[in-house]
Amino acid sequence: MPGRGGTGTVHRSRVRIPIIAATLALLTAAAGCGMLGGNSGGSADKPNGAAGAPEKAKIKVGVLPVVDVAPLYEAIEKGYFKEQGLDVDPVVLTSGPQGVQQIISGDLDIAFTSYPGAFAAQAKGMANLKIVSDAYAARPGHLVLVATPNSTFKKPQDAVDKKIAVTSTGSISDLGVMSVLKTQQVDVSKIKWVAMGFPAMGPAMQKGDIDAAVVVEPFVTTTEKQYGAVPVLDVSTGPTADISLSGWAAVDKQTTQNPKTFAAFQRGLAKGVTDVKSDRSKLEPLLVKYVKVDQATAALVHIADFPETLDPVRLQRVADLMKDFNVIPEKLNVAPMLLPAPSQN
Repeated sequence: MPGRGGTGTVHRSRVRIPIIAATLALLTAAAGCGMLGGNSGGSADKPNGAAGAPEKAKIKVGVLPVVDVAPLYEAIEKGYFKEQGLDVDPVVLTSGPQGVQQIISGDLDIAFTSYPGAFAAQAKGMANLKIVSDAYAARPGHLVLVATPNSTFKKPQDAVDKKIAVTSTGSISDLGVMSVLKTQQVDVSKIKWVAMGFPAMGPAMQKGDIDAAVVVEPFVTTTEKQYGAVPVLDVSTGPTADISLSGWAAVDKQTTQNPKTFAAFQRGLAKGVTDVKSDRSKLEPLLVKYVKVDQATAALVHIADFPETLDPVRLQRVADLMKDFNVIPEKLNVAPMLLPAPSQN
């Protein structure tokens, strides 16, 4: 799911003026109190943004070693969160469901997760969640069902009775595969899903423990390079073309109690999204440093889309897919789960 120097807060120069009451009052009104330490326009002592300082100066954010999280690391390295008065501590997780569990338990403030993990928790009443920001939307080449050359899994119709690895069931990986396979008249009820982490999938295919795996970048590229894996099915096609994949989730109670903190996170992350979305040369070093791929692999990774806004229509497609495959019992309306975008500086 989940790549350099800081800028810091922009300081206004301090202008010495005679202490004359009338002049001081005029200056205060004209500057909106910004030069005198007010919140409306930033100051030398407080973070930028009309919302003022975050309620929590430091937050823990769960991440996975995937391309999706690159904007977060960009925002950390460029000081975009610091500009907002926020210190973001990334915590590496093993799965999206783990992140959802840890925001519910309070061990994390925000967690990166595939959308099914958050929507399932919401639908089952485990917690009242908010989607703070979007992370990634599918494009061809990013989420792929692959198999090694020695596998008997050669084409989509071979999926019946095969063991296919996914990071977790009820995720965008198995749901997306089943959605596409159903359009090709494949009996998806006979697929044997095996849960394991992305790094373990290549070796498991090589040993014959599984027949295929559903991988995301950079693991699409690394399994191709290291194990000769070949694509059997691109999950971002047909009914799942351009579908939303992942986002940043939090517990509603936390977003309500700490609105300035989450607004600061949204603004800082948005700047990171703008950077990596517009300039691949900024993205690739992040993949090397944080996603732990070599430079040659980083240059080959397929890049999908980093959405700049939360779109309820796109996210609703994920929840509807979950209902179609009985991951959730009833239709889930995701629009109330979306945290409104903050005012921008």
